[in-house]
Amino acid sequence: MKLSSKTYPFILGCLFLWLPHLLWAQSEGTITINTSEKVKQIINQKKEYNKSLRKTKGFRIQIFFGNEKGAYKARDEFATEFPDTYIKIENFPPDWKVRVGNYKTQLEADYALKEIKTIFPGALVIPEMINIR
Repeated sequence: MKLSSKTYPFILGCLFLWLPHLLWAQSEGTITINTSEKVKQIINQKKEYNKSLRKTKGFRIQIFFGNEKGAYKARDEFATEFPDTYIKIENFPPDWKVRVGNYKTQLEADYALKEIKTIFPGALVIPEMINIR
């Protein structure tokens, strides 16, 4: 289809008239969200909790991977031998993982791993987000 020389100015004129409407549609507005006081209270409690619990990249030692019964047995055995060390049990159906410690560096984790391997020979160091208080 061939356009005549009179068609180009008409198309450009339409574009220039339409362009301000397109830009006007993108102007900022105000959104108001109405919630109950209970919801606001829960959100504020969560914010305060999150401030107290910081996370950073670090390492944990995985001492068990398997079924639920074995995970709780490994947790109890570990808690008896190392009562002051953080223990975390995770469920990734159908498997369970038991990970311990909050180590900032791999060197710290490797040092602890030597002692833990005397009881849990299959233990290994895993990079993970750790808790810092």
